[in-house]
Amino acid sequence: MPTFVSMITWSGDPQPQPADVLDEVSGRSRVLREAGLHSLVFLPDEGACSAIMVSTCHVEVDVERLAQSILRSAKVDIDSMRFDDGPAAPVKLGRKDAPPPPSSYLSAVLEAVVAG
Repeated sequence: MPTFVSMITWSGDPQPQPADVLDEVSGRSRVLREAGLHSLVFLPDEGACSAIMVSTCHVEVDVERLAQSILRSAKVDIDSMRFDDGPAAPVKLGRKDAPPPPSSYLSAVLEAVVAG
């Protein structure tokens, strides 16, 4: 199943806070994980409620539904991209005789992003 990385911003009146989102996530963590939520990391954006979400979903519309379901009372702006586009060849830089990257290099990058 594809992995998506999404920039999410919650807004509304009153302006949602990261604590509001975290309360919802902790209260429904099992359901959200079953829907594909892997991790949610908030951005240090004063006055806004923005986060990077990593999820595993069949299609991008499922990512949108997942993000909207986290804090239903807020307006949600979502910008997603598929992280693992499949077996595309990586760009080769450096020496021609350099060994290819390990097959799990994309997952290592994803884990580093999630770890922050």
